[in-house]
Amino acid sequence: MTKLLLNSLYIIELAKTLEVHWYSVWRKNKKGGKGKFLGHFPSATTILRAYPTSEHLVKWIADQGFHESRQMRDAAGRAGTKIHVAIEALLAGEILQEADYTIEEWVKLKSFVNWHEEYHPEIMATELAVFSKKGKYAGKVDCVAKIAGEITIIDWKSSRSIHESFPLQFSAYANAIEENTDIEIVQTACLQLGAQNKNSYRFVVYPDWRDHYKVFENVRSVWEY
Repeated sequence: MTKLLLNSLYIIELAKTLEVHWYSVWRKNKKGGKGKFLGHFPSATTILRAYPTSEHLVKWIADQGFHESRQMRDAAGRAGTKIHVAIEALLAGEILQEADYTIEEWVKLKSFVNWHEEYHPEIMATELAVFSKKGKYAGKVDCVAKIAGEITIIDWKSSRSIHESFPLQFSAYANAIEENTDIEIVQTACLQLGAQNKNSYRFVVYPDWRDHYKVFENVRSVWEY
């Protein structure tokens, strides 16, 4: 339903850029094609580059070396994209072949299955492009689902830690959905895949996303400056 409501009004496409993510947004015309161009919008994650870098990350980059750390980051990004695509396939009922994935990727996908079997999410939309005209940003939501009846923004993360900026990112998505639909987002959440615990995942829920959005607005002000 969420996907239908948003996609019935706008066309949101990732713009071609070398480094950071921007989105181009059009209002749909009567035929469903591109109508009035509303502008280019930076992604929520691009804006959050203005958020202070953790000391741990700074030390890691220093230890690895700048170019080596970028290569490792890019490799992790490609693996993360592969996991996202695989999750989409799982949710569509497809059967994955273990031989197509590395051991680490397979462990993370199994952890997603473990989470799904425990929480039984009612999926409303996945890979949902959103934007906020008021907030002047855009992005792509991994999942909108009902968890125990509560409408939740969920982001799949394959990183080794849960960063402080994550709930700010999720709050931007929640705000964009509420701005453009009549749906009320109750909470946001991070699903960290491949965590070092017995479930091999961490599911962290953020009920105070409106407070997080206020911080996101402040970070956006710094980014714009």
